[in-house]
Amino acid sequence: MSIRSLCIVTAFLSVHILSAQTEIYRAEVGNVAFSKEKTFVSVGYGLMNANFILANTLEKSLLNGWDEVNFSKVPNWYIKGEYALSNHVGVGVNVATGGLIAHVFVDSLNNQSVRIAGDLTYRTWSALARFNYHALSNEKWDIYLGAGLGLRMNTVAVSSNDPLTDRWNFPVNLGFVEKRIPNKLSVPTIGADFTLGFAYHFSPAIAAYTEMGMAKSAMQAGIRAKF
Repeated sequence: MSIRSLCIVTAFLSVHILSAQTEIYRAEVGNVAFSKEKTFVSVGYGLMNANFILANTLEKSLLNGWDEVNFSKVPNWYIKGEYALSNHVGVGVNVATGGLIAHVFVDSLNNQSVRIAGDLTYRTWSALARFNYHALSNEKWDIYLGAGLGLRMNTVAVSSNDPLTDRWNFPVNLGFVEKRIPNKLSVPTIGADFTLGFAYHFSPAIAAYTEMGMAKSAMQAGIRAKF
């Protein structure tokens, strides 16, 4: 048996053993962190934001073409709802938002003797159908894997303080037709995430949770309520 096959078999057996132990615990304890026919609602804040990393990269590259660039980093927020189909499987929805704003300054003045500046704003939100597998759940802890797939909307907008010249709504000549790039553009794409989550219950109804993995931020943390 190859090492890869051995790792897959070991992981499968580990999840199976954890699930079996969880079922034994459920039989002994009536109130557990994740159980069938319960509804969960959570609100979280993004940590290790991917947009923040992008902002730092853009700030270095844009300075080569502009006089000054500053960024306002828009935090990521997560709102989730989940319904427990069984003691291990939950389905729901995950809504997340984020973005960043680049403040660009040009080394010239407009007709009011004000330094010309513009904002490049990037906003994103996503609504994903979510599937969670809760491998281990006892009275306090809930450990799970989550995967989501759905719609992601990306919006880019530009604005300027120059009242005479629209410096951002500029034409692009394709040879056979001339198009004008709009000041605001929204592009829908497919959104997805895959995370490992941990929830700790301070009480039967309230828990603190954290997730890490591939999402709008590498980590997130927040509060989860059980109904």
